[in-house]
Amino acid sequence: MLEKCLKCNTSFQVDENLITSKLKYFKCSVCDNEWPFVNSKKSEKIPENITEEKLRKDLEAIRSEIEKKTDLLSNRKEDKSKEKFTKVKNQNYNTKKKSVAQIAEEIAEASVKNNKETKIFKNKKKIKTNTSKVKNLYNPSSKQRSLAIPLITFVSILIISSSVYFRSNVLSLSHSYFPNFAEKNFYKIFDFFKQVKIPLYADFKNLEIENFGAVYEGKSVKFFGNIKNNSKYSILAPTLKVVMTTEDGKILAETIIKSTQPFISSNDFIKINHLILTDQKYNNASIRATIMKEIEISS
Repeated sequence: MLEKCLKCNTSFQVDENLITSKLKYFKCSVCDNEWPFVNSKKSEKIPENITEEKLRKDLEAIRSEIEKKTDLLSNRKEDKSKEKFTKVKNQNYNTKKKSVAQIAEEIAEASVKNNKETKIFKNKKKIKTNTSKVKNLYNPSSKQRSLAIPLITFVSILIISSSVYFRSNVLSLSHSYFPNFAEKNFYKIFDFFKQVKIPLYADFKNLEIENFGAVYEGKSVKFFGNIKNNSKYSILAPTLKVVMTTEDGKILAETIIKSTQPFISSNDFIKINHLILTDQKYNNASIRATIMKEIEISS
């Protein structure tokens, strides 16, 4: 007859001739488990050939599982030395000679150990990622780098916008410190602002018209005088508007006088010498010259 341990599921072939009425318990030789004896008349007999075939299949399944586990362990330990590798492999394959219960128990322990190792590895990985995040948060250099780009962008925009808004003053100061460079590149800058329709403005506070007048020369009128710069720095030469009127306010002639040089140096002046053609001579005519807001340069 065939008896099976209820704890480790190990099957035993028992001789019925050895069973007596005094027998109450069976004891497993593998795990020392005891279970009550059931009357052989009531129990169903299992054919021997089926039992042996089942045991053989179970052993084959366990051995195939051990081979898979062994291959996985061997792949993980490729970087180790050959001696350690062969020892581990031999130890795993030697388990085939053990009993079915011992093999099953070792497989269960190995699976539990692998699960623990994977959990520990995941926890270490999480700790590393969290610590790296904390380091980035408290790393002053990373904060400085993150603030550097917007700060540089803001400063660049501020400098460009200020240069455009205070363009006349910037050009005047550049002539004070770098006169040759400013005069050489002035006409390029003037043309650029003219194309984008951003005019250059005159400095009314520091400009003064001196000794301005007009005389007839044949069929023309000659305007003369000075434009003085009272500032400590160079300023842009302005454009003048000249109007000749009668005593009752009638306009006799009107002209625009553009400067022939772009800058007036500090505490210096430029001379006005401008002619307009006319067929008539007007007596008792008054002349008024004013500085225009927008600057125009004579070509």
